[in-house]
Amino acid sequence: MRAKNLLLRALTALVLVAQLLPAWCADTPPADEQPSRAEVQAMIESLEDPEARGKLIAQLRLLAEASGQQRVEHNAVVSATADLLGEVSTRVAEVGRSVARVGGIINELPAAARWVQRTIQDPPARERWARGLAQLAIVLAAAYFAYWLIGRLLRRGRRFPSESRPGTVLGRLGVLAAKLGLDLLPIVGFAAAGYLALTSLEPEAQIRIIPLAWINASIVAKTLMALGDAALAPGLPHLRVYGGSDETAEYLRIWLRRLSTTLVYGFMGLQAAALLGLKAGTYDVALSLLGLVALAMLLILVLQNRKPIAEFIQGDQSEQAPGHAGIRLLRRRAGQIWHLLASLYLVMLYGVWMLKVADGFVYIIKGTLLSFVVLAVSRTALQLIGTLFDRGLRVSKELRQRYPELEARANRYFPALNSVVNGLIYLVAALALLESWGFDAIGWALTGPGRVLGSTVARIGLIVLIALLVWEAASSMVERFLSEKDRHGRVQVVSARTKTLLTVGRNALLVMIGVVSTLMVLSELGVNIGPLLAGAGVLGLAIGFGSQRLVQDVITGVFILFQDLMVVGDVVKVGDKAGLVEALSIRSVRLRDLAGVVHTIPFSAIDSLSNLTKDFSCYVFEVGIAYRENVDEVMALLSKIGADLQADAELGALILEPIEVMGVDAFADSAVIIKGRLKTLPLKQWQVGRAFNRLVKLRFDAAGIEIPFPHRTVYFGVDKHGGAPAARLQMDRSGAMPASAPKTPSDEELAALAGVPTPDPETDG
Repeated sequence: MRAKNLLLRALTALVLVAQLLPAWCADTPPADEQPSRAEVQAMIESLEDPEARGKLIAQLRLLAEASGQQRVEHNAVVSATADLLGEVSTRVAEVGRSVARVGGIINELPAAARWVQRTIQDPPARERWARGLAQLAIVLAAAYFAYWLIGRLLRRGRRFPSESRPGTVLGRLGVLAAKLGLDLLPIVGFAAAGYLALTSLEPEAQIRIIPLAWINASIVAKTLMALGDAALAPGLPHLRVYGGSDETAEYLRIWLRRLSTTLVYGFMGLQAAALLGLKAGTYDVALSLLGLVALAMLLILVLQNRKPIAEFIQGDQSEQAPGHAGIRLLRRRAGQIWHLLASLYLVMLYGVWMLKVADGFVYIIKGTLLSFVVLAVSRTALQLIGTLFDRGLRVSKELRQRYPELEARANRYFPALNSVVNGLIYLVAALALLESWGFDAIGWALTGPGRVLGSTVARIGLIVLIALLVWEAASSMVERFLSEKDRHGRVQVVSARTKTLLTVGRNALLVMIGVVSTLMVLSELGVNIGPLLAGAGVLGLAIGFGSQRLVQDVITGVFILFQDLMVVGDVVKVGDKAGLVEALSIRSVRLRDLAGVVHTIPFSAIDSLSNLTKDFSCYVFEVGIAYRENVDEVMALLSKIGADLQADAELGALILEPIEVMGVDAFADSAVIIKGRLKTLPLKQWQVGRAFNRLVKLRFDAAGIEIPFPHRTVYFGVDKHGGAPAARLQMDRSGAMPASAPKTPSDEELAALAGVPTPDPETDG
């Protein structure tokens, strides 16, 4: 009972506090204000009622849970932020202390100098150090002598890589492995001799550390150089697997020696110094300085190779280079800034290592290695896919000769499919790169927004694929109909009207498929196409009212196409324009005249249309002959020329009927006009006409038939008895007209001009 009363009192106090706390916070009443007796009595009655007490306890529990959850979340955020700031503050403080230790080391240099002076002046200490240095010299001399001796003995064996010429990559790798084994044997002898001498002499513990560190550093450095020689193969281009020049191999070998010597000997020296009693702070400062030296060397290496690596990353940037233009642009931008990214990466790596971020160095190295693996696999996959598509797109030479358009038709969508596959490879590579750096990219892609985005892209791809299949099916049907062959294997002749209607229908289908697929894609992207369709209808109505000329073009074009007034390939005359019909759309016709000028004429502007090649054509000729020629003979000769043309092996197939000579059509000023025509295939009247005119000229010349040029005859008239009056002419003997007044010619002059012989007075006397 006592415990129960205490519990009830505690609950009462909590309820009172919960009820009075908002009032205190809002009004801040005086401290001596107390709840009324009625309120306290009501609270006691509520606590004594089991049902009311249970409800109150449930409400208090909910309030406590909510308050605790908010406090936990708030504390989690605060603790995470505080931990981060505290970690950064700690690391910065450590860096500051390291910098301060550098000053302390400088201040301790005089004390170190005094210690060296005392050691030199102390005979026992001097003797101990002299003995240690002598032992160190013996150990190193034994190790280096063994290294030199084994290398000398293997001199002939080392000539094997330079003399061998393997033809395969596996053969090169085998020779390089043998070379690596030969290079490692002197290192093994170096280590064995050094450790054996060190064991035999048994120097003091402090003295033993120095030669041990030296031997270990030499083993590691020489092993790294041997591995580098096997990989780079300097001076052995016939064994080099990765390609490249000897200069590049030597350059990389020099930098490998610099880095390995600096880092390995420096690190081993610091380890020995730590074992000999170097203070922890001083060791950290020296190790940081060693890392800074390595960072500077790597930055110099990056800047020295800025241009060649940029050219390698950018690749071929010409427009004729294979690959997408966007990929080429991305590679060009990456080549321009790669050195900045590499420098930033090295600085970040050094900062993580120096600040001792927990697992930071391992995280960066792991992400880097996995990124290289992902990039290598992606590049290999792209090359394999490119090779497969290239070989799969090839058509044999025989098929190309038999069907010149087969390769273009069969490979129409393979470049697009290649781009899609390459895009998928890039997407998977990007997700793998994010995963390698700790981002849950694959999980995001399979759940939540990534899954929604992926399904949307898949549906859009399906819509595009179906649209392409429908278009290809319709286009193939049209092409198969136009190229259909009869039972003899000959292509059936399709009328020009059919070709034109099929072409226009195919274009209309293309527009419809494009519009419908675009609307479906917009719907998949979340665009409400209902208002868009309504707006398009209203806009179309407005355009119809505002562009009546366009509607007239379309209506007139429909009637022209269905009435087969003209088709592609006809020669027509529309108004003052004439030419070959190159294209027909639903609203205009495009003509190309003899000079190559293209005329585009809307159908609404056509008042009259003259088709010069509808079903058949005729070459109408008008031949002019002199008035003195026999008309019947000329007409017979023209008929003979027409018959000869029709009998010709090449031109006869173009002439549909025998020549039609209509007769004398007109009497011109200087010729008699004979008219006729030749009925030919469409578009062939000009070819037949030119051949006909050539034969007319040749045959008329051979027969002596005159084709007169324009001339004028002066007629003076005659009297009733047939006599003509004399025409008075005056000419100078020199051929020039006299300057004086004209004189009357003599009878002899008139007779000479008229062609009458002049009487000789001596003979006629």
